[in-house]
Amino acid sequence: MHNKGHITVFLSLAFLCIFSLMCGLLESARTAGTRWYLKLAADSAMDSVFSRYHREAWEKYRIFLLEDKSGDKLEEEWLGYMKPYIDYSGWYSMDMQDANLMQKVLITDDSGRHMKQEILDYMRYGIFNNIPDEPGAVTTLAGLKEAAAVEDLSKSYGEHTKEAVRLEHVIKEINDSLEKQRTIWLEANSYLSHYNGNGFMKKADELEKEINRIPTLIKTYGKIADELNIQLQKTKSKKEESFNQLSDPIQMTLNSDTNWYDSYVRQDGERRKAIEALAVNVSVIEDKIKRSVKRTEEVEQIIDDWDSSSDDDDDGPDLSHLWGSVMDIWGEIHISTLSYKNGVKDTQKEKVLEKVQNLVKDGLISLVLPEGKKISKGVLNNNSFPSLIYTEEQEETDGLIDRILFEEYCSQFLTSYLSESGKDVQYELEYLIGGLNTDEKNFSSAVSDILAIREGLNLVHILTDQEKREEANALAAAITGVTGLAPLNGLVSFFIMGIWAMGEAIVDVRRLLQGEKVVLIKSKDTWKLSMEGLLDSGNRGTFEGEGSDDNGINYTGYLKLILFVSHGSRQYYRLMDVIQMNLRAADETFRMTHCIYRAEIKGRGVSRHLFFGGLKPDYPIEVRTEKAY
Repeated sequence: MHNKGHITVFLSLAFLCIFSLMCGLLESARTAGTRWYLKLAADSAMDSVFSRYHREAWEKYRIFLLEDKSGDKLEEEWLGYMKPYIDYSGWYSMDMQDANLMQKVLITDDSGRHMKQEILDYMRYGIFNNIPDEPGAVTTLAGLKEAAAVEDLSKSYGEHTKEAVRLEHVIKEINDSLEKQRTIWLEANSYLSHYNGNGFMKKADELEKEINRIPTLIKTYGKIADELNIQLQKTKSKKEESFNQLSDPIQMTLNSDTNWYDSYVRQDGERRKAIEALAVNVSVIEDKIKRSVKRTEEVEQIIDDWDSSSDDDDDGPDLSHLWGSVMDIWGEIHISTLSYKNGVKDTQKEKVLEKVQNLVKDGLISLVLPEGKKISKGVLNNNSFPSLIYTEEQEETDGLIDRILFEEYCSQFLTSYLSESGKDVQYELEYLIGGLNTDEKNFSSAVSDILAIREGLNLVHILTDQEKREEANALAAAITGVTGLAPLNGLVSFFIMGIWAMGEAIVDVRRLLQGEKVVLIKSKDTWKLSMEGLLDSGNRGTFEGEGSDDNGINYTGYLKLILFVSHGSRQYYRLMDVIQMNLRAADETFRMTHCIYRAEIKGRGVSRHLFFGGLKPDYPIEVRTEKAY
């Protein structure tokens, strides 16, 4: 009897071990399940929080924004969505104690890359026509950069041409002054031959004043010539830097056309020596004029004294001898001559060309705005715009396809000059370009940029069109004439080509603002403005143009090209400015800087042991969850 219980004890101990193992396994599985359940609940609660996205932002712009005006409610909302999961946790019994926001990323953070990502996420599902592939985008960008470089160089060299023309005008003033001096000298000499002392002295005084103009003219000439040389060297450096953006044919043509400027400066050095030599003779002539005047006064005094003391039978003084002494001194005066003549003969045509340039500077909008059209007077209240936090250090470079998708997005959701929106601020696409505080300023900025693109592309066409180059050379020859410095004709010809390209660009922009299309790359068939039309438009101060090009690009398309070329992080911030401005129409407290793109929350709580609680049945649990749109 004493040994019969050992099996029962053995089995009891065995079952105790088995049950302990099973309970341990169950507790371990339940603990692991609790962690998974908690993670699932946390992620689901975070999804619920982010499901409260701004509905109007989605409906109008197809972007997700989680508005958090207070800045400290996100944890409470998350805990609120966690409560049902905690209340019905059942087998995975737990309680949440608190939650901490570990990270909050706003849509305005990180150089606008989150706004970019939202746009790309939406655009990848869109269906679009005529979107170029990457090789096409590379070609387009290269063409636009070439046009921009050519336009910039054209403006610089055009200013040098104007300086050269100023030099020619100074030459004309010097030659006119020398001719006037000779005329005055002859008139004074005639007075002497008629023994007219008063008339002579007036002319002598007039000659002295005219001679004293020469040093001033020489100084003006030298100042212009020095400035031309300095600025030309700067432009040459700029040309070397921008040549990598130019195709080989354009490089060769530009080199050929701009080499005339170096030739002009070199030859002008020789002319300058002759001009500066004129100053040497000024002091000599002044001295002889003073001697002539002094001798004239002496002669007149002798004659007066003779008349007052002479008898009636006196024959009087020898006037021929007295005035001859003055004429001897006067005859010593040698009026200089200048072998170089003014190189601008047809100043009227030259002024017409400069007038076209000045019209663009002083009143571009009046030139291109169609009749009957008015510019919006909208004003942007930019006190709280996201772009205020943008800095140049945040600038990032996007890929070409990303740029294209961004511009396509903007053209779909933003308004422009040709849109019929009825908004107070209408020119939203233009704002992305200009970033200014009124519709009028942004429109002007956008139109100026389109004009620059068209001017550059038009000049590229002229440079490669031999017929148009010959027309420019013919007009340059008419303006400069046969005489003068030979390189001046090349300078004026290049200036004419630049003004012609500008005139065609004015016509192009005017057509775009009429809702018509203009081809990107011009041909003889799509060119609108003749040389005669350019001069006529310059005289009238108005440009006309109509007709749409087949396969051309409309006004919105050119705005997209500008955004494409100048693309950067700043544009994302300006886009957020526009979105905020429009969403504030329904809610004045809305701010893009209150909108969350991504968040991470850490929750802390407790769970309970089911089998092995002991004196401490609870144990801490922790979970992290994050979400981004």
